[in-house]
Amino acid sequence: MPTVSLLQLQRRRSDRVNVHLDEEFAFSLALDLAAGLRLGQALDEQAIRELKREDAYRIALDRGARYLQARPRSVAEVRQRLVEKECEPEAIERALERMMELGYLDDGEFARWWVGNRLEHKPRSRFALSSELRRCGVSNDDIHAALESVDDEAAATALAVERAARFNGDLRADFDRWLGAHLRRRGFDHATVRGALDLAWHEVEASRS
Repeated sequence: MPTVSLLQLQRRRSDRVNVHLDEEFAFSLALDLAAGLRLGQALDEQAIRELKREDAYRIALDRGARYLQARPRSVAEVRQRLVEKECEPEAIERALERMMELGYLDDGEFARWWVGNRLEHKPRSRFALSSELRRCGVSNDDIHAALESVDDEAAATALAVERAARFNGDLRADFDRWLGAHLRRRGFDHATVRGALDLAWHEVEASRS
């Protein structure tokens, strides 16, 4: 049975320890895991597997948490990120489960955040928002719940009125082409765009009178 012959802090990562068994490098561990080892300690294959398994989980959990620092993410987004970082499959699933237990990952909350953020900064139609959330791996139930209070007509009108202030022309046809294209790119249907354009043009005329 191999025994621990050296525990050495890594030069570039002070939170990692190189573990040597029988005078040869065997693997590295997180500092707190390595703290449970001692020189001369015998490690059987099962003990070594458990240490590596726990370390892989810690790595996945840390990388997942750091990925969430920039903005909220869906479960699928974090899973894909950890796959890209070549974390072990079992470690990924354990880390995701733990992050969900802690409340760091919640697709329902993520979907509500996404919709609220979009409506505030880059308004889109229900259809467009639904498509975006589906690409993020969010379930249909969570998408439906997040979109319950979204009003396409209100969102399109608010966007049209806000953007209409930038129009410098005089012709309604030019206005419709310019602003209509923008609204359609945001996923709004023909009827919704038509109504929003009418209201926005009314605002333009009122501001010039």
